[in-house]
Amino acid sequence: MAKTVLERAKRAFTRRRYSDVITILEPEILTYRDSFPYYYYLGLSCLHTGDVGGASSYFQRARQIRMRDPDLLAAQAALYLRRGDTHQAVEYYLEALEYAPGHRLAKGALEFIRAKGDAETIAALVETGKITRFYPKPQGFRVPVPALVVVLAALCVAAAIRLVGPTIKDAATSGARADLTAIELAPGERRDPVELGGTYRYILTEAQVIDAYAKARRHFQAYRDNAAQIEINRILSSNAQASIKQKARLLMSYLAEPRFDTVTDVPSYAEVSADVPLYLDCWVLWKGMATNLRQTDSSLSFDFLVGYHTRDKLEGVVPVSFASVISVDPERPLEVLARVSTDGGKLVLKGGGIHQAQAPGP
Repeated sequence: MAKTVLERAKRAFTRRRYSDVITILEPEILTYRDSFPYYYYLGLSCLHTGDVGGASSYFQRARQIRMRDPDLLAAQAALYLRRGDTHQAVEYYLEALEYAPGHRLAKGALEFIRAKGDAETIAALVETGKITRFYPKPQGFRVPVPALVVVLAALCVAAAIRLVGPTIKDAATSGARADLTAIELAPGERRDPVELGGTYRYILTEAQVIDAYAKARRHFQAYRDNAAQIEINRILSSNAQASIKQKARLLMSYLAEPRFDTVTDVPSYAEVSADVPLYLDCWVLWKGMATNLRQTDSSLSFDFLVGYHTRDKLEGVVPVSFASVISVDPERPLEVLARVSTDGGKLVLKGGGIHQAQAPGP
């Protein structure tokens, strides 16, 4: 019997052929766009191959699907540990232990950070490859089952949720989302919210730091994730206290990837290009034309002529890349849903989806 994509990826992972896992899985991103193991194994494979940016993106998407998985939290912690950000690593390990008090990897990593977590030791682990001792070693994952079973399982889960608490729809209607009680500002942070000295992109007053964090939380609860992301970015690039920045990063991990019909507070090209760091990881929905298409077996990239969909005005040119092969006609206008990113300090977009007109012309 032919093996599924996930089964083949699992087999490659157990044989430590991490590049093969990425090659197998990345072209299937549309098929498995709501699969936790798909993004989890992609993230782990990127981590093993040294692609920290890819690992971070895939882990973030996995957490949007399954927010409280302790192994995923440990993987995200390892990502920060690899970067030398022990404060953020500790936050993730502690959260993993909150959901799985006996989690051996999280306990061992915390003990290592306490005893030997200096920058030189961590750098040596990365250089020698021994940092992998802190990477989760999954034993397996579930693969797709027949559609009828999926439907029955979904009905059972829905019934269970109805019995024990509000559904997702109920939560959205009531304005509730994730419980952010754990990342409220402490009294000490409110009394002393700014760092003294140093060089920052944004210099905020004490009141501005507290207001930016409060806005980020309000926007999140109102499902305005772009607006929340902007306030988070403002805090991260400012003179806010390190502990407040840590909480802002944690809040960022709760933000969801939007669809064409759910994205809100979309910034314009002029706004983003004027201050790219302020809009990092925000989602844009821009119209234009594609040119210089570059395609591989598992990816697509092109230069996006923003605002040129009417062929009489060009706002700017931005490189766009997709981690899958998508059909694009360069002769027809299109609308791109993408996440703001940078490459070498320059604005780029990480594609999420495309809508294209059915007939040539504006």
